[in-house]
Amino acid sequence: MNRKHLLPFLLLLLVLAAFRPAAPGAVQLARLRCELLTNPEGIDATAPRLSWELSSPARGLTQTAYQVLVASTPEKLAADEGDLWNSGKVASAQSVHVAYAGAPLRSRARCYWKVRTWTDQGETAWSPPARWSMGLLNYLDWKGRWIGLDRAFPWDDESTHARLSARYFRKEFKADKPVQQATASIIGLGLYELYLNGQRVGDQVLAPGPTDYTQGVKYNTFDVTALLRPGANALGTVLGNGRFYAMRQHYKPYKIKTFGYPKLLMQLDVTYADGSHEVIKTDETW
Repeated sequence: MNRKHLLPFLLLLLVLAAFRPAAPGAVQLARLRCELLTNPEGIDATAPRLSWELSSPARGLTQTAYQVLVASTPEKLAADEGDLWNSGKVASAQSVHVAYAGAPLRSRARCYWKVRTWTDQGETAWSPPARWSMGLLNYLDWKGRWIGLDRAFPWDDESTHARLSARYFRKEFKADKPVQQATASIIGLGLYELYLNGQRVGDQVLAPGPTDYTQGVKYNTFDVTALLRPGANALGTVLGNGRFYAMRQHYKPYKIKTFGYPKLLMQLDVTYADGSHEVIKTDETW
């Protein structure tokens, strides 16, 4: 073949190869997210937004439709039963912030979901399963009471540059039946660390994060099922100042806000394998 005709021929082959249809099963679904988070615990959006990503070795991939299933148990999801929401086949290219439109979600509900899509390169298989859980959506869902010491220890310094010692709280309890699910919800003002059976819960630091305490407080939710033992268990927290108890409140009181001594509100919701439920909450026994 003449060399001057060879180069255009090779370029044409490259273009055709780049836009060839993907092989069956080559289009994959990954990075399923709820509210842009991976398997989040304790969200408070009652119509959470779901997202996913498609990948293919071929270029020019376009989604043309999707179907989302949301179930109340992993078993129902595996059986393709979307008892909370079955979107049906929706003709849409949207794969980010698809709003949940199923049954109303209650506090502490656990939701399991998956998605499949149709593309210009064929239909995908169902994605790997993902999940999210709902937080405590109403203040009445908090069963405990605020605890703390509303004064300084004798060795603490509350002069111009105030300093308070950390406050330690502990609660022992028993789990006499097999545990199906255990979820901890905690507000530690100003900062906290949470422990269950000597193991630190979560990898966050400076939690729950500073906020305007005149408007509200933040809380965190953790799945602690794996940390619970049969029989005797112990919860522990370390409570620090943060921005709740300002350390320089007497230095420029007109400028530096303080809100009181550190406080804790926490509860552990335990669901047993027999369907019964128990709440271990902050009270005067800590």
